[in-house]
Amino acid sequence: MSLGSDVARCRELLPDVSRTFALTIRALPNQLRDPITIAYLLCRLADLFEDATALDPARRIAQLELLGMSLVDPKPTEMAAMIDSAFLGAADPAGGSRLLAEREVVFRAYAALPGAEREILSRWIQAMALGMASYVGRELRDPGTPPGTVRFVLETREELRLYAYYVAGTVGHLLTELFALHLGRSLQPSLARLTALASPFGLGLQFTNILQDVAEDRRRGWSYVPEEAARRRGTTLVDLDLPAHQPAARRVIADLAREAAEYLDQAHEFTLLLPRHAPRVRLFCLWPTFFAVRTLERVCAQERVLAGKARITRQEVRELIAATSLACGWDRGLSWLYRRERARLTRTLQAIEESAG
Repeated sequence: MSLGSDVARCRELLPDVSRTFALTIRALPNQLRDPITIAYLLCRLADLFEDATALDPARRIAQLELLGMSLVDPKPTEMAAMIDSAFLGAADPAGGSRLLAEREVVFRAYAALPGAEREILSRWIQAMALGMASYVGRELRDPGTPPGTVRFVLETREELRLYAYYVAGTVGHLLTELFALHLGRSLQPSLARLTALASPFGLGLQFTNILQDVAEDRRRGWSYVPEEAARRRGTTLVDLDLPAHQPAARRVIADLAREAAEYLDQAHEFTLLLPRHAPRVRLFCLWPTFFAVRTLERVCAQERVLAGKARITRQEVRELIAATSLACGWDRGLSWLYRRERARLTRTLQAIEESAG
């Protein structure tokens, strides 16, 4: 099979594993779109290994470590063969199982990337996979937890930040280095600041995902909301869904949403530092940032913390895409749009705090 057909198949796989990312990546020029598509699919494989909680933690750790190490000297057929067949049955029946079934296509496309691109992907995806493995390792410390209880808990906000760095801050750095590789000299004046903002960019998006998925994670016995954050507001992770604890539970979520919003402020700064002559790269960063701010507001507006997954509508997505696309090269216009979104979130957060009496 040719490189072109492998890359084309990777593009076809992308909407199966993330419709939102498939939407935003279309903004990119082809020279960035292809390596970032391949990078995303590799990251998604790591996610699948981490999330296969029906399987033994030691098995998942071994798979994550193998994936990370195999990226250094890629041999696609061997890489495909090393994946434990148990993960095929443990993956979700939609995009996850299809990605695993066609993993060799992804590995071939990765192996065929230019050396400079492959080195960037290898270094940062390896850091992600090994970081994920270290957190899966926490499950080994508490075997035999009764079913139905919260069996994976982060104790402190610092532990949450480190986890978010491994799964998303690394992606911020990967993207920044690919942008620098392809945009060349035009990025040099702002590269140091972009590098400093790369991790917060990823953390803002990951914190948003975590808050959006609180109810779903809870159903599988997981909590990325730190116990420390719950205690600060006079509740516990176990009690977050109790009616009497909803005011405190909403303030727990609001505290984390404030931190997420601060990271997203830095993501907006990151985007404005990208050259205006690269509007498609700007849009690739603008859209998820604006989607995340709007999503945070929806999450915080829910009366019950574990009511379900808060989403923005397709109409809202279309409106945000249209507005940011029109203002893409106008920094003052983009900042005005961003301040408007943030103000809406700030009002919701203030209302939650004031409801405490």
